[in-house]
Amino acid sequence: MPSFKEFLSSNLPDVPRHLLPSRARIVDKVALIRIPEELDPWAEEIGKLTLEYYRRVRCVYRWYGVTGIERLPIIKHLAGERINIVEHREYGWVLKLDIEKLMICLGNSFERLRLARMVKKHEVVVDMFAGIGQFTIPIATISKPRKIYAIEINSEAYKYLEENIRLNRVEDIVEPILGDCREIVGKEIKKIADRVIMGYFGGTIEAIPQALQAVKNEGGIIHFHELVRRGSEKEYIEEFKKKIEEQGFMIDVKNWRIVKSYSKTRNHIVIDFYTKPNL
Repeated sequence: MPSFKEFLSSNLPDVPRHLLPSRARIVDKVALIRIPEELDPWAEEIGKLTLEYYRRVRCVYRWYGVTGIERLPIIKHLAGERINIVEHREYGWVLKLDIEKLMICLGNSFERLRLARMVKKHEVVVDMFAGIGQFTIPIATISKPRKIYAIEINSEAYKYLEENIRLNRVEDIVEPILGDCREIVGKEIKKIADRVIMGYFGGTIEAIPQALQAVKNEGGIIHFHELVRRGSEKEYIEEFKKKIEEQGFMIDVKNWRIVKSYSKTRNHIVIDFYTKPNL
């Protein structure tokens, strides 16, 4: 069977091959595809060919990216039925969402599993940017910790967070909270966490003071996500350590990894670090 790009190229011989997408992202029965603006005249045809190539797909959307602090998707229906409510399944859990209003990063699949396997049964976890439950649900399903406080500011995402808690039958573990984590953590939720998840990027550092206040006095682990200029990851981590120490906390970086390439110039990284207040 030819690759997706080969299939497109054979059906669109007049289109420059190097501009054609190499694959589509599949969520349930929906395909998400990035198409450069140079191919605008062929976008609908590419959508129809995507339906032909991916036989189980019934709907194709053109994916432009995300916008705003709530990372709202920018997409356009291209071909097939208009299916917006999807159920994405991974490793035994399911995440339901409206793909026209919310996002799930398929490239974070391994990171969700990696993190879920790290959590211990006795732990209290605070998920500061819970979204639809992309980290909360895997942790609750696999590790079954004592408690997860899942905080989300977007009311639409919060609706699906609640539904995903029910779908995965983890109501006894997860307490969803609607609101701004920067207003909740450090006030209503303070010094109770064995582990804090900061699964968001683009200004995550601004919520570090609150995340530090969530950690128990005896210490805890924080998983910090951010976008970093490619090749400068180690320098960023050294500067990051200084920012934590300036807050009056010690820091021991246990691990860091590149989650995925985000753009030509930036990588999405996660830093796993142990911290506790300098009492």
